[in-house]
Amino acid sequence: MMLQIPATFDRDDVPSMAFLKVLPAELRGVFHSLMDALKSARDVVFRVGGRALDDVQVAQMACENVEVLRRVLPELEFTRFILRDEDGALYSPHLVERQIRREERAQARAERQRRLEEFQARQEAGEFAPEAGVKAMTSRANASKGGRPRKGEKAEDAYVRRQREAVEQREMRLLSSIEGGVVSETENQNQFSKAVLVSGVSVSKPVSGFSVDLELEKDISPSDSNSTKPAETDKPALEIPETLISQTVARVLKVGRLPDGQAGFAKSICGRFLRDGVPADVLVEAVKQHAEKMALNGDTAYKMGAFRKPIERFWADHQAGVSTAPAPEPVAREDWEERALEVYAKAQEVWSEAFRLKRDFSAVRREWPELAQAHDLPTCPVERAAYLDWYRPQAQAA
Repeated sequence: MMLQIPATFDRDDVPSMAFLKVLPAELRGVFHSLMDALKSARDVVFRVGGRALDDVQVAQMACENVEVLRRVLPELEFTRFILRDEDGALYSPHLVERQIRREERAQARAERQRRLEEFQARQEAGEFAPEAGVKAMTSRANASKGGRPRKGEKAEDAYVRRQREAVEQREMRLLSSIEGGVVSETENQNQFSKAVLVSGVSVSKPVSGFSVDLELEKDISPSDSNSTKPAETDKPALEIPETLISQTVARVLKVGRLPDGQAGFAKSICGRFLRDGVPADVLVEAVKQHAEKMALNGDTAYKMGAFRKPIERFWADHQAGVSTAPAPEPVAREDWEERALEVYAKAQEVWSEAFRLKRDFSAVRREWPELAQAHDLPTCPVERAAYLDWYRPQAQAA
C-alpha cells in the first residue's frame, strides 16, 4: 500500500499511547473501536477511493452509535489521538507513524542489499581483500568525506567546504625569505641585510630591485621538503604479473612471521606497492627489518597492516639514498630470558581470548590469577617487565 501522508500529520506531535489511560472510559472505548476498524480494513484513514467517509459511515464501520461518536470525537481530535485530513476524513496518526517506520525499514534493507552487491562486485574486481567485509567500503567512503560536519552545518555544505579546503591546501604558497631589500633613509640602518618574506599575496613595491612573478612562484615546490612519502607522479600504475605478486606475498608472510589468514590483506597491500614502483626485494627487506625490530622487543605482528607505514618509510629512505642496511642481529638472550618471553607470549594469547569472550577489562583482571593457574602461567600482571622479573634468577635480582 502506497502511503499518502495527510497534510495535517505532524510526526513530532504524535501523543504517546500511555496517555490514553487518562481519558474517560467512553473515549477509550470509541478510540479502540476506530483503531480496530482501521486495522481490519488494513488502512490508516477512513476513505474509500477518493471519497472521505462521513460520521455515520465511520460509526457503522466501528460498530458505534453515531451520537456517541459525534460527542467524543472533538475530545479525541483535541488530544490528537484521532485527526482529520485536509478533506475531513478521520485517520489515526499512530497508524500513519507505524506505516512510515515500515517504509523506512524497507528502504534500509534495500540500501543494505544494494551496498552488499556493490561491495561484492568491487571485491571480485580485486579492490578489497577476500576476507574484508562491507565495513571496509563504508570506512573508505567515510574517510573520503573528511569526518563529521561542523556544528550547525549541513552535510551538503560540509562537502563543499572540504572540497574548497582541499583545493586551497594544494595551492597554498609557503613563505620564503629573500636576502636584501630596499632600505629607506628613515629606517634603522644596521650591518645585517633584511629578510623580506614573500608570499602569495600581492607586493606593493619590488624587493631587491627585481619583480617577483607570484603566479609562477605558486607552481614551484620547495626542494627541502621533509615529507617521507614517495613523490606522487601522474604516471600510470605498472602492470604487475600475478605470479610476482603471489611470490612476494609468500616471502612477506615468511619474513614477517604472519599467519596464513593475512594472505588476502598481504596480496592487496603488496600489489599496491608493486604497482607504485616499489621493487619486490625492497618491499620484502622492509618487512624483514621491521619484523626483526619488533622481535627485539618481544613483539610479533599479527596483521599485515602493521607493515604498511614501515614499507613507505623504507622506500622513501631508499629513494633518498639513506642507508637501509639490515638491522643488527638480535642480541643473544639467556635461557631464563627466552623462557620469560615465551611464557609472556602465551599469556598474551590467553588474556586476549579471555577479553574477547567477556569484553570487560576489569573482570578479566580480577579473574586472571585463577585463569593463569589453569594455564600453568605466573599470576603476575601480563606485562613484559613483570615476566622478566618473575623468571630472573635471584642472584641477578639481588
